[in-house]
Amino acid sequence: MSGTTAEPAEGEVTATEEVEGHGGEEQEYTLSSRIEHLNHELSVLALWGPLEEQQAEHAEPMSVVSSSWNLGSLASNFTLTNYTFWMMPAVLLLVLFFMAARSAAKVSLAKADYVPKGILNVAEAGVDLVRGNICTDVMGPEGAKYFPFVGTVFFFVLFNNLLGNIPPALPGTGTLGTTFLWGIIVFVVYNGIGIKKNGLGRYMKSFIPSGTPGAMKPLIFLLEIVSHFLRPITLGIRLYANMYAGHIMLGVFAIFCAVAIKNFTPVGAVVLPLSFLMQVVLRAFELFVAVLQAYIFSILTAVYINGALHAAEH
Repeated sequence: MSGTTAEPAEGEVTATEEVEGHGGEEQEYTLSSRIEHLNHELSVLALWGPLEEQQAEHAEPMSVVSSSWNLGSLASNFTLTNYTFWMMPAVLLLVLFFMAARSAAKVSLAKADYVPKGILNVAEAGVDLVRGNICTDVMGPEGAKYFPFVGTVFFFVLFNNLLGNIPPALPGTGTLGTTFLWGIIVFVVYNGIGIKKNGLGRYMKSFIPSGTPGAMKPLIFLLEIVSHFLRPITLGIRLYANMYAGHIMLGVFAIFCAVAIKNFTPVGAVVLPLSFLMQVVLRAFELFVAVLQAYIFSILTAVYINGALHAAEH
């Protein structure tokens, strides 16, 4: 009727009622929603680009980068994520590291001091690892010729992995876009080397091992082609999965610590030290994984190049 208002039924919540909380603020996230937000934060958080509008419903991103950049039409074609952003300082640190090592080498030579020290010692150890233990051991004497490429792969992956272990940084190798791109680059390079050395015809014939029965040749050739095209995918997924999963675990135990501190209970008194211990253990393990994955990615690159170099011998 006119002039009257309907009373809400018992237990019904009206749209004007405020959510209970401290000082009228919105209710705290539950633990599951915090973990869901963390997963979003670590995967597709857009700092700039078309995904930004799609993520407006999520909480304000915990990022050191402003999300208000606007470079015109580029915004419709490119999305800058947390992982992509942290790849840039990693590359910058890599360049500065070798510039500093080069300067240290010049100073050492000027003083006739041929014993490497400090940053020069670290750089030489890394270079010797890649040139000796990867390129030469896998490809033989001719492997030194391919050290620049394999070394670039190794140090790019290594610096991105290591930087990702320093909060609040994330590893640039923790996104499929980066790891797949490097997998494709490796695929193009080693196939190009094989074709250049053996010729296209001989290189393609190497996909069929000698002694294969005639009836089996089409099937074997098809399987070899498929296995070669799977290589960049497996390279990318292996590196991405190791780096991304580790940071998800670190984030989950960090949330456990935060929740245990904020809502301290007898259960929290047990969860807090255990979660903190897991943080320490996982950080140490992630350092090991960072170096290991750079080594694995590089040695597989050398193995693929070596196979292409000696394709005619198969």
